[in-house]
Amino acid sequence: MSDYEQSQAFGGVIDVLEAIGARYAIWGGLAVVAYGEPRFTQDMDILLSPEQLDVPLFVRTLEKVHYHVDQTAVQRAMSGGFFNVIHLGYLIKTDFYIPVEPELRRMIANRTYLPFDDMRRAAYLTATAVVEAKLAAYKDSQSTRHLDDIASIIRLQQTKLDQKQLDIAAARLGVLGIWRALWQQNQPYT
Repeated sequence: MSDYEQSQAFGGVIDVLEAIGARYAIWGGLAVVAYGEPRFTQDMDILLSPEQLDVPLFVRTLEKVHYHVDQTAVQRAMSGGFFNVIHLGYLIKTDFYIPVEPELRRMIANRTYLPFDDMRRAAYLTATAVVEAKLAAYKDSQSTRHLDDIASIIRLQQTKLDQKQLDIAAARLGVLGIWRALWQQNQPYT
């Protein structure tokens, strides 16, 4: 899979979301790349708000631009859950999650627009929200990939991160010690 193929497959999904007026935010690996150091990711992860989402229009529009999407899976996910779409030409997947968690819904509401590629902008979680989501993912999976992602964002975004909000979120998740150690370890030398 080339960078060009990924850009085309992911960009097409962004175009559809924007065209139908969906409330969404990129999170996961592509959000880490937007705020941190480059890293490889095989798919795009999107938080999608169910409010005012016209599922038949969403599905029809994706199908018109050569994506496989299962309308039944999308409809089932509307009350909270996962589904994916696959670009038929490149076989590249985009994973969607429709959250029920208040924290994730808040993150979508507070999204920000950033450059996505040379032609488009897209909605992303804020850098602080990406770190918070990665802390939660680490707590659930214990995967050090999430800690590496957080460290990368700290190194590049530290003055832009809301440290107080992240302290509160980390304490709520029971990972405050891990968060504070990551913060300290990734400060520039003075």
